[in-house]
Amino acid sequence: MSDHADFPTLLEEIFHGDSRQLRHLLQSLTAEQRRALFGEFKDLLNVLKRACRFRADAKGVSLSELYHAIRDDPTAFLRERADILAAQGALNNAQLIRQLFYTQLMEFYNRLQLLQAGLAGKGSTASVFRYSAQYPVWCTQFILHAGRVLLDRPEPWVRDTLTHVFAGLENRTRFTGADLGVARLLQEARQRHPDWAEALAPHLGRAMRRDGFFSRTLNGYDAGMILAGLEYDPPSGTMASFEPLMDPKVAESLFTRMADGRLARADLIALTLRKLQGPLQPGVAKTWIEFQQRLALSDTEIRGQAEAFINLLNAPAPAVSKRALAVIEKYFLTDTCQGEELISALGYLLQNPVQVLAKSSLRLLKKLVKSNPGLTGRALNAAIAGLSNPHAALRHELARWFGAFPLSSFGGEALQRLQEAAIALPVVEQASLTALLTVANNEQPAMLDATPLDYRADLDARLALLQQRIKEQPNNGLLRQRLAVLEGYLATGQCPPLEPAVAGHASALSAPDFALHETAEALAADVVRTQRRVFTQADYDRILAGMAHFTPSDHDTGRIRAILAPLLSRLDHWRQTAISEAGSGPSGELAGLILAHAWQTGEWIAFPKGSRGEQLLNIQFGPALQRRLRHVLALRAAGQETLLSVPTHTTGWLAPEVFAERFARLPRPLLDADELSAALYRLPALPEPRAIAWTRLASLVENRSEALDEAVALALAPDDRARRSLDWFLDRFARQPPNERLFQSLTSIDGSGLIETFRVKVLHHTPDTPENTAFRLFNAALRCRFGLDDAQIGGRASALAERLAPRAGWLSRVLQHPGADSSPFAKLLFAPRPVTETLADAVHTAAASVSFIYDTPYPFLWPYLLAHPQQFAAPGRVADLAYQFPPLAQRLFEAGLCRQGRKEDYYRDLTLKLLMQGRLPQVDIRTHLARAARSLAAAQPAQREVCVDLMAQWLNDGRMTPADGAITLAPLIRETGQGFVHLNQALASLRVTGPLGSATVLLALERAIGGGVAGFPPRKLSLILDQLSTVLEDTSYAVSEPAARNVLSTLATAKKSVSRDKANALLTRPLMTDQPPAWVLALAPPADE
Repeated sequence: MSDHADFPTLLEEIFHGDSRQLRHLLQSLTAEQRRALFGEFKDLLNVLKRACRFRADAKGVSLSELYHAIRDDPTAFLRERADILAAQGALNNAQLIRQLFYTQLMEFYNRLQLLQAGLAGKGSTASVFRYSAQYPVWCTQFILHAGRVLLDRPEPWVRDTLTHVFAGLENRTRFTGADLGVARLLQEARQRHPDWAEALAPHLGRAMRRDGFFSRTLNGYDAGMILAGLEYDPPSGTMASFEPLMDPKVAESLFTRMADGRLARADLIALTLRKLQGPLQPGVAKTWIEFQQRLALSDTEIRGQAEAFINLLNAPAPAVSKRALAVIEKYFLTDTCQGEELISALGYLLQNPVQVLAKSSLRLLKKLVKSNPGLTGRALNAAIAGLSNPHAALRHELARWFGAFPLSSFGGEALQRLQEAAIALPVVEQASLTALLTVANNEQPAMLDATPLDYRADLDARLALLQQRIKEQPNNGLLRQRLAVLEGYLATGQCPPLEPAVAGHASALSAPDFALHETAEALAADVVRTQRRVFTQADYDRILAGMAHFTPSDHDTGRIRAILAPLLSRLDHWRQTAISEAGSGPSGELAGLILAHAWQTGEWIAFPKGSRGEQLLNIQFGPALQRRLRHVLALRAAGQETLLSVPTHTTGWLAPEVFAERFARLPRPLLDADELSAALYRLPALPEPRAIAWTRLASLVENRSEALDEAVALALAPDDRARRSLDWFLDRFARQPPNERLFQSLTSIDGSGLIETFRVKVLHHTPDTPENTAFRLFNAALRCRFGLDDAQIGGRASALAERLAPRAGWLSRVLQHPGADSSPFAKLLFAPRPVTETLADAVHTAAASVSFIYDTPYPFLWPYLLAHPQQFAAPGRVADLAYQFPPLAQRLFEAGLCRQGRKEDYYRDLTLKLLMQGRLPQVDIRTHLARAARSLAAAQPAQREVCVDLMAQWLNDGRMTPADGAITLAPLIRETGQGFVHLNQALASLRVTGPLGSATVLLALERAIGGGVAGFPPRKLSLILDQLSTVLEDTSYAVSEPAARNVLSTLATAKKSVSRDKANALLTRPLMTDQPPAWVLALAPPADE
């Protein structure tokens, strides 16, 4: 092969040579020769790189074929054959990805990049070092090889280009392989150009952390690069975060170099102290602490780093602070030269949320003051900051320490700071500071307010405000009930019983609030909003109703088309054949595209077989939605705009009178069974509105005997007429049974390969046959009439349900006891039951035979599936189910109770969404209070806060009374041991939700304490007393429960302890005999709450 670098030689080298020889050919070129050669290669390089860019369905070509086509006539190739032979993906496609060929492709592409690095100008050279996943993977040491080619160039801009490459190293090499030779290149650059040292210095650590420590012996690297690499902290998420010292061989290499003098010991010691000062992860902090211990610093070395060790007291990593405390106590506690700095650092450490560190800081401050009395004033002044520590035990100990000093020990400024800090403390903790907080003229302490409150006047004012609210809301039964309790207390001085509100569908009587689009432009803007969006059932209702109402031809067509154009332009993308991008595109884009196309054209969209749209149609726009869209198109074609099932309320309710009016308005041919089913699921169980609706519809359905009419009669008619409709349906199904399975599942076509795994389709069971349509309508009518209760037809319809329900696999049935062979769904279809863990396990076993449950036409079956912690569903489905069938919120809430706290629950977002359904007023929570309250002690803050939110909602809407809450919470307070701190935090959150929350927590704490505290751990008892003190302070009350006062009196006479002092402080609060119970006042909060 020739050593002369001309076009033919370089062309042959990039196709058949190697990187070393290519560099050798380029090395001796002058700047002018490089420019001339790049002019010859520029267009060809672009074409060859295009051929290396991946495209799955490209037509392949071999390297040898491509080389011969170029060698014969490069100009003719670029002009005539490049678009065919070197099209995108010609060298990099799904058919040609074989290990042997791909290795050759990697080497070829890397030589292309080296050629560009050696010939291109300044602007194009840096792009060589930028990795893209669309091109072949870089070979090992690629950065080193390309960098050497760049260093060989004579141009003066090489240093700037190389510095620019190193500056953007994380972004350039984020998804590349391991050893690219970055650190080795930087070392060579410093050796070949010592004058570049200052420009390259900022990048030493970055380069070493990239791949320098892969050479575990560190041979070839100088001390500067090694120390820079150890000190460098990669930005989060941009570079591998493995700590070099975690590799034992790297650590040994450091000690070897230190022993033979190639690495200065003083530099390593200083480095460890700087490193420990940073925000280290626990594992990394442990590694550096162990390394420092292996260094075995002498007493002289430690004393020489006094300032650094004092700074480590407040290092971000707790383990480092703990290590520093031990060193400080041993070496610097009696050092008067470091006294002020040490006091300042220990005072700041008192605020640390890690209690053991804060307590150790206080202990050292006490020792410091004892050994150096002259520092007492400074130490007390610094320690005042500790009163803001979140741990009550530390604050209490600190307050007692302050109380042991005379007033003269505090300067004027310190005393003022102490008074300001103490105001925020609970009264229990202020007791130790009373003497210090008394002002010079011996007035009463600032925190005690002896002004008596006129409770009668306060209650009268609250009563007047409540009466005013009732005038504004005359139909509000909850306010009337609370008014009766207040009036009864004022009249007799005794508390009448407060009955909980009954869950029901009364919210459906409120004013309609389901908003539709007001203009066609607003509808178009809603349809095209597909980025990061999953359309909800409410979105579909709103959009489909708008499509029926607004015809594009009747409005500003140009404006609407302009809005829809960006979305409709994606139609070709979804009609293309999918090779390796199954599932591509935003989740809401396909659904929005289908809706936009149907609205504009009035026709159903068609996707070619095998296209992206055809593969994902049934996943992103399910069969039920497809049927509904076709119904909307039929309505629009007939000039009708009435969509029967669109709710009147955002919670999903459909007012019965509105339903009757729509049903009567629609022509008979345009009544759709599935649309009628959806409407029946939404009718509230309110007798009077339903009777009015039946009166309006009776004459329309009495003279017919069709499924639509019989379903309306079954749902709304009096019992005798409904019974006839029930018999009509059962007789029909006996003659013509339905065959649509209860669940629709997803399955792969042949189960082979990753691509085929995404090619999923819904298993259809002829859902559009009259029998299946009638059966779905029949179930909707049953649920409309019976809600979640048993329809009492199990005996007549059991065989029918058994045939449609999934059953457990043969192995599960073998292991079951006799008589357990039938599917639980066979009974649940017509006799829904409350959701329990046992039932959820049985349902999960029965549904295991279905590969992946996608949907069901019977929404009331979903909660039994979702109750099992291993069942996955998108959290948004929960809200959709409650919106689709509002009474179902009851079962969804029960499903959440079954999932909560189970270790195998990996889908906690779903569990929280299920629990949140308990907020809806139609959910009866009385029998579930104890199970729901368990989440108050959960370790996850989100789960605790959801439970707090639920309880606050139940108190406000009356479904739970303060007495109910106290009865529920008191046993939980007493029985919770490990994890009580979580429960205590939840009680604090409930306390601040409002007066009812505070009253409930107060009652619960009094009941819990009144049952005896002998078995409580000291820490738990201290937290309970702190919580009680806080709630008494908030409500301006004292402990009134006799049993609780007796227990506190016993605690107050016990041996010296923190709990004794807290109990004494609680008993000192004055008990007012004329003060109403806190829960009574909470029934009518003042106007400003």
